[in-house]
Amino acid sequence: MNFLPYSNGVRKVSMKKHRSPKEKFKIVVITIVAILIIGIVTQNIVDFIDGERLKKRVNYTTVDELRMDYRIEGEGSYTIIFDGDIGTTLEEWTSIVEELKENDSIRTFVYNRQGYGYSDISSSGRTPEEQARDLKILLRKAGLSGPYIIVGEGYGSLVLTSFAEQFKDSVAAAIMIDPINEEVIQTKEYKQSQILTKIRRSIEKIGSKCGLTMLLDKLNLDINLEDYESGLLDKNKDEFLTLRTKSKYTTAVYNELKNILNGISHSQVDGIFSDIPYYLLTRDENDPLKSLGSEELTDVHVTSCEKDYLPLNDKDNVLLAIRQTVKKLQEIETANKANNKK
Repeated sequence: MNFLPYSNGVRKVSMKKHRSPKEKFKIVVITIVAILIIGIVTQNIVDFIDGERLKKRVNYTTVDELRMDYRIEGEGSYTIIFDGDIGTTLEEWTSIVEELKENDSIRTFVYNRQGYGYSDISSSGRTPEEQARDLKILLRKAGLSGPYIIVGEGYGSLVLTSFAEQFKDSVAAAIMIDPINEEVIQTKEYKQSQILTKIRRSIEKIGSKCGLTMLLDKLNLDINLEDYESGLLDKNKDEFLTLRTKSKYTTAVYNELKNILNGISHSQVDGIFSDIPYYLLTRDENDPLKSLGSEELTDVHVTSCEKDYLPLNDKDNVLLAIRQTVKKLQEIETANKANNKK
């Protein structure tokens, strides 16, 4: 009797199909595309639901056929124009505006630059010079004539110094709050310090189109503006936390950060505020930006607040800056009227 070789042994048989490198690559690509499609669909659904859920408590008009949000409060002889830092919305000024409306005879104007809040955004982005021109058009469409008291914080200071440079006759007084220094942001050291931030903002910009930024936000891995979020009124916080993962917002933040790092703002010219009251609220008692005004019309106050976003976290000093500037304007007007009667 002949036995079959190995007939009494146990043999392992692989049931897995052998795949070529080309087939494996194809599977990976299909998986990635499927994840992206699911992310894009999810993002669009969430955006639609959030758009229906959130209440748009702002007025708006169009500038170059793009929506821009704004809000006007109060009545008075002076109109104050507020412009906030990179990543912030008009709600940064809400507590300041409510205080002025209740206790001062002042009209206030807050707005959202392109991409913030519910404002639309152009595909090419805007430089501070172009943003200043957008603001001028917005003010005209909102029915507010100058001259204005301009109040700019951080990145908003770049927009408003450009506004003063282009429309000098429209500015009666200027208040700069913790302003960005154009010379500092053009240094190699500053640009190197922002490399990681730029990469992260770029990821958030791309990821906001396919749900990745929402996921990063849930995992607390995105860039959080902690001092800003903690200072917002509760009624405004939910709106900001929802909108900050949207494509318009992440694109606006990235574009403005790119403006800073590319050093394209050149409006901080010595003496640009020389003929008007100028108030500088700063962290540096030797801040070189005090040279933007003339010595006799310039006030400098050094804040001890260690948090960012001073309109939220150093409210008393911001209100003091506004009230002292208004008082100085009134004194100048009174003196001019007296001189004209002579």
